[in-house]
Amino acid sequence: MPKGAGGIGRRDALKLGAAAGAGLLGLSMPAIGQSPRRLRFGHTAPPNAVYSEAIKRFGDELARLSSNKLRLQGFPSSQLGPISEMLQSVQAGSLDFSMAVPAWYSSFVKEMNVFALPYLVGSQEKLRTALDGEIGAEIARMTEAAGLRVFGYWFMGQRHIVNRVRAVHKPADTTGLKLRVINNEVHMATFKALGASPVAMDPSELYLALQQGVVDGFEFPLPDLIDQKLHEVAPFVSLDAHTTDFFLVAMSPATWKSFSPEEQAMVGQAMKSAMDWQWEAQPKDIARARAALEKAVKVNDISPDNLALFVKATEPVYAQFAPKIGQAWLDKCTAALRGA
Repeated sequence: MPKGAGGIGRRDALKLGAAAGAGLLGLSMPAIGQSPRRLRFGHTAPPNAVYSEAIKRFGDELARLSSNKLRLQGFPSSQLGPISEMLQSVQAGSLDFSMAVPAWYSSFVKEMNVFALPYLVGSQEKLRTALDGEIGAEIARMTEAAGLRVFGYWFMGQRHIVNRVRAVHKPADTTGLKLRVINNEVHMATFKALGASPVAMDPSELYLALQQGVVDGFEFPLPDLIDQKLHEVAPFVSLDAHTTDFFLVAMSPATWKSFSPEEQAMVGQAMKSAMDWQWEAQPKDIARARAALEKAVKVNDISPDNLALFVKATEPVYAQFAPKIGQAWLDKCTAALRGA
């Protein structure tokens, strides 16, 4: 149609079409000639774990928010090495993201040992409120000073005693058991206080160690126990709930600084979305794991009277580590986390 008739010429039409096409492409893919930035997330969880799905959701949301300019690849099942090495790689800037429970972070920040203390956390709700508030802000400050930028949390749940020898109902039942624990001084002291012989070991080595009798048992959350098939070699699950644990998700400060302010906002938004999903999904997975275990192995609760014996037996651990953790920080966390 000629311009004078109220239309546009062919040359103008081609220009508008090209501009519109470029605009549409910009909504769904990087600009022409710009490759997506690949980010790596190394962790220990198996691909079918809720944590792995949360990581995928974090990556999917980050890709959506960035119009595919930021793409995340997960490396599950310790593909990039044991936990300690992955955290060191994040610290050094050679790995973008990883995650570990607070006990592993204590190698870098002694104050994280507070979360390894037995029978500290009263409920999932108390923990989430604390991590979303002042306690979480303090964790972020402490870990960033150590070269690890913690910016999210996955809920894990209560850890229980599992072994291949006998059911545990009271502290005396743990006497002499060789139990794998996290390579952390508070975990070691807790199980020594219960009369066990704690053995530090990476979880990737645990199945074979149980098969070969190197250890008698371990302490684990129920979903991880099922997902890693450890119940196949340890049929006694005693629900003492000595720790309510969680993963701290960290990124390399170098990675963070390389993001634009807009990208930093996208990372935060994507993590919040994935966290909200994970904190709702994990309790359901805990219930699923317990139901499956009750059909496969011997699961026993701990009576209130016997639980009081566990609490009393481990009370000296608080006094032992208060000077290293810091009494003020210990008191602050206790006030925030104790109780229903």
